[in-house]
Amino acid sequence: MTNTPSNAGEFDVGILGWWYGKNYGSILTYYGLNRAVENLGYKALMVHEPLGYNGYRVKWPKDILSMKFADRVGYSYTDQIHYSELSQLNAKVDTFLLGSDQLWNPLIGRVNGDLFLDFAADDKRRVAYATSFGNRNNTKFKPDFIAKHRPNLQQFTAISVREKYAINTARDVFNVDATQTVDPVFLLEREHYEALADRATVRQSGEYLAVFYLDPDPDKKATVRTVAKKLGFKKILIIPNPDEGRAKTEELFHEPEFDILAEDAPENFLEAYRKASYVITDSFHGTAFAVIFQKPFSSIYNTKRGIDRFKSLLGALGFDERRRIYAGDSQERVDANKFISRKINFTAANRYLTEGRQQSLSWLKTALSTPAQHKVKTVAAKTVHAAGQITAPKAAAIAPPRPIEPNTDGVFGRHTGALGQTAALPQQRLRFQSNSPAWKIVNLPRGTLLGLPKPGAAVRGNHIFCDLPQKLHKGAAYRLIIRWRLRTRGTAVNLHIRNPKTERFQVIGSAALRDTKASWRIDTFDFVAKFADCSQFMLGAVHFGGRLAGALIDTISLQELTTEDITGLPLSTGSGPAQVSKSLALDDHARFAASLAQNSSAKNKKGARARIMFHAHAIEKGLSHSNFRAGFGKISVPALAREMNGWLKHGRDPQDIFFQTGAAVMQSYHRRHESLKSDISHFWSQFSPKVQDYILHADSRTGGVMEAAAPREDQRTSSDSRSFLDVVNGRRSVREFTNTPVTDAQIEAAVQIAMQAPSVCNRQGARVHQFDDPKAIKAALNIQGGFGGYKMPPRLLLVTVDLNAFLFAAERNQPYVDGGLFMMTLLLGLEEVGLAGCSLNTAMNTERAGKIRKLLNIPANEVFISFIAVGHYDSDVLTPRSKRISMGEVLKRHGQEKKLTPAR
Repeated sequence: MTNTPSNAGEFDVGILGWWYGKNYGSILTYYGLNRAVENLGYKALMVHEPLGYNGYRVKWPKDILSMKFADRVGYSYTDQIHYSELSQLNAKVDTFLLGSDQLWNPLIGRVNGDLFLDFAADDKRRVAYATSFGNRNNTKFKPDFIAKHRPNLQQFTAISVREKYAINTARDVFNVDATQTVDPVFLLEREHYEALADRATVRQSGEYLAVFYLDPDPDKKATVRTVAKKLGFKKILIIPNPDEGRAKTEELFHEPEFDILAEDAPENFLEAYRKASYVITDSFHGTAFAVIFQKPFSSIYNTKRGIDRFKSLLGALGFDERRRIYAGDSQERVDANKFISRKINFTAANRYLTEGRQQSLSWLKTALSTPAQHKVKTVAAKTVHAAGQITAPKAAAIAPPRPIEPNTDGVFGRHTGALGQTAALPQQRLRFQSNSPAWKIVNLPRGTLLGLPKPGAAVRGNHIFCDLPQKLHKGAAYRLIIRWRLRTRGTAVNLHIRNPKTERFQVIGSAALRDTKASWRIDTFDFVAKFADCSQFMLGAVHFGGRLAGALIDTISLQELTTEDITGLPLSTGSGPAQVSKSLALDDHARFAASLAQNSSAKNKKGARARIMFHAHAIEKGLSHSNFRAGFGKISVPALAREMNGWLKHGRDPQDIFFQTGAAVMQSYHRRHESLKSDISHFWSQFSPKVQDYILHADSRTGGVMEAAAPREDQRTSSDSRSFLDVVNGRRSVREFTNTPVTDAQIEAAVQIAMQAPSVCNRQGARVHQFDDPKAIKAALNIQGGFGGYKMPPRLLLVTVDLNAFLFAAERNQPYVDGGLFMMTLLLGLEEVGLAGCSLNTAMNTERAGKIRKLLNIPANEVFISFIAVGHYDSDVLTPRSKRISMGEVLKRHGQEKKLTPAR
């Protein structure tokens, strides 16, 4: 039938929703709805996402997966226009139909007035089909959100929702009547999807296990292996998430046992499902299509995307929890699970599909033909408690905590059930203030935005803080839960509590960055207040590196606990070995993470130097291969070009030794390929003309390759006739020195020797601070505490490592490796030039380290390796004699049975 009202426009139905999303769920959800509408005889127009609301509304490229699919299946769709122009659609469309997905979830940044059809004229039908509010927790609906959108929903002609619990949400929060309908993918028979699968460009054959993960991780990978082993699958086909998930999938599933779907396309996804013998998925719609194609399956409920959705779907299909498995399940648990089987009974599921499809199509047909003047039934409201900006739950009657499954679709507050009787207290807005103008604070309806818009603001000491709902007591245990969004190039953000009077603060935990999408997240931190009168929550700018860095904070919850209620929380105030160790580790982590955040910026000179040397050294290694492979460097050469071009673009010194090294390396690379008559013009063209000129005129002694026996650079000549073994065996830790002056030339000679020590990718992060002032030496060693009873040394060195030399989180321990290699070579260098050196450790607490850093003016980006006391000595002075342990304790040979023979 065709419904053609008297005021007919060009299209009968305009469909709004996330049909342009880059994931298979969104694409096929709206394909199902579009075809269902057109099968009812209506002409449909797909309305593209309007612009102008906020940063979440973006200009979508025309060549992305979803738009290519839209063209292939023949959609009529609009261009992206400003939301203020949406009312123009009233002249073209008779009925506006809102589709499925979490279009009414306030926790998603892209939810705005258009998804409540606020632009529709009074004479237009407004219909919602299987729209979702997200999870079942109603506290996410704030008063301003309800006040804005409740009147719009009450203007709808008909409303249906996807989840059964959403009927109550519609009634209790928005006072409207709603009906449950099936997800739009179920509106079409299986044959529709098989017809799409017939158009696949990648065909599948044979018996295989299909895996579709939206959020793959090592635990989920392990589950694939255990299930495949139990069910006897030799072939495993991995279907990447097309929404920027291919790279992660290829990295995680790189072993030969895994086949990865070669091309992203909805048709290829459906073909892979159609031919599969078993399916494992963490996707809601991945589960739905396993049922549509009648494939035995196991679902991992995706906590990042809402557990309630999985429970609602599988409950409706009659499976309940039987098809659920868990990431990281052991082989024993998988083997014992009788529902992980190739046999599955779809009787109840098929009944739901058949009846649900018929009833839902009937509902849709009626809704699209009901006069626009008819409005959805309004119902009496129930009391709804919206979440405040800060709540302080009561600490009475706390029960032992039960496991809480994280759910980023939810809000904080779900912990109250797990922790016993708690009550929401009066709400107040977060009021942040800072000690630096570098911070920008913006109060939004969705939360408080904390940003660092100016370059160079992410430095240690720039703090931002707000009052907590209560003052914390020294030694008391607390749980802080924060709902927020994070954007930083760093790997983690530390959270602190602060005493506003003394400005003293304590790290209470670290929030690791899970992705780069700045998604809403909930983090929970259990801690013991180490000192009195902390009453503020604090963040440090040093953790927020990169463009548009900052945080959007929605809610903070604080609850006092008893220490017995939390597993692993120390009973003391933090003086025990475990807590002290953790505190020191967090401080080290904060320093390293801050450096990573700064180094990742193109504007950071030291980070740029490290990247130039990193890529240049990778090319040097390729040039050193005996079996030379022409044309190597598909990653390193373009990366070096990008860094060297950027170096000059930012006006930096082209005579910098790292830039010159990069130029010399590329000169060697260029000449090597020129001698082989191998074309590398595609690489050469990536360097700017200015950089090319520096490469052509570079000093070849600065970088490249050389024979192993050749001298690397000018070497110091030694008048000492001792052998290397004499130097090594002659080194002693001397603490008593003569009055003979130590010259700068001697120190420089020793440091020059130490500079020959290896470092990761030749990034040379070691630094030596030399102190001559007796007062400074005494003050430093008094804090260090390892030179008591001895006369102060004439010279004191402090070996540190500059964290700006490190680029990756996995290099977290490398500063100490590089620093140790450098320090040992420096001790040998001192021995070589006739000086004694005694290494004095820097294993001290944060307070003592801070005092030394301040006293000696050591930058925050350098970590301590060791002090070295330096001076001349009499050969008959006494030194400790500690016998070295046996060779067998040190040298561990693997795969050999014969015993070590003593050295002669």
